[in-house]
Amino acid sequence: MNVKCNVKKSVGIIFLGILWLAFCAFFAFFDIRTISDSPIINNDVVYYFIKAFMVFALVFFGFGLLIIFRNLIRYRDNIIEIKEDYLIDRSSYIAGGKIYYKDIDCIYIKGMFLCIKLKNEAEVLNKANWLKRIFMVSNKKMKYEYITISDNLLDTDIYQIKMLLEEKINNI
Repeated sequence: MNVKCNVKKSVGIIFLGILWLAFCAFFAFFDIRTISDSPIINNDVVYYFIKAFMVFALVFFGFGLLIIFRNLIRYRDNIIEIKEDYLIDRSSYIAGGKIYYKDIDCIYIKGMFLCIKLKNEAEVLNKANWLKRIFMVSNKKMKYEYITISDNLLDTDIYQIKMLLEEKINNI
């Protein structure tokens, strides 16, 4: 079974992301001191902190927007593939990739995320590149798993995906 990308949601997220990037770019590159007499804005520490934060937000959210756009273009019809022995997750930058059912310890839903707890978490973490590893560790610190599937871009309900995956895991 292939889980498709929800095109309407993805385009909406991309549109809102572009608006957010425009907002960040405005505050990052425009001298807001020329239009404001606020003593807070005229404080050098606050001013440059806002600028630095907006540049960081521009890079971080721009990267995320590119990943969403890439997933929409490349994997529109098979963002998640559920095969007989494994699943292929392409739902985000820190997607799990090819995950064999025998390596899955348990699956649960937390909020809007389908969390996949693996038996060999250290091995998966060691295979990831440095940036992916940072995001995976931050997921774990927020009490999620290293591999999470968000329902933001999916055309299928995560409860249905969970039931399908549990059926596959139980048949092994």
